Amino acid sequence: MAQALVGKWGNSLAVRLPGEIVRAARLRDGERIEIEAQSDTIIIRRLEPVITLDDMFHGKTAEEWRAAYAGAYDWGPDFGREIVTG
Repeated sequence: MAQALVGKWGNSLAVRLPGEIVRAARLRDGERIEIEAQSDTIIIRRLEPVITLDDMFHGKTAEEWRAAYAGAYDWGPDFGREIVTG
């Protein structure tokens, strides 16, 4: 069982997680967690990542994304009233 020390960090207290716990839980720097206290037990849960559209499409313009995926799927030939012109 791993042990950790509670220390002062600004006006708050902090716990530095031992490497074995970090590896076992596969935690990453900057990852969001939720902390709950129940009497003398502390529960730490991983939160679902918050991904914004800006995060998802970071690094390319809309035009670059369109060009990158222009031929990504073959919908087959147009027919009937679905014929696309232009």
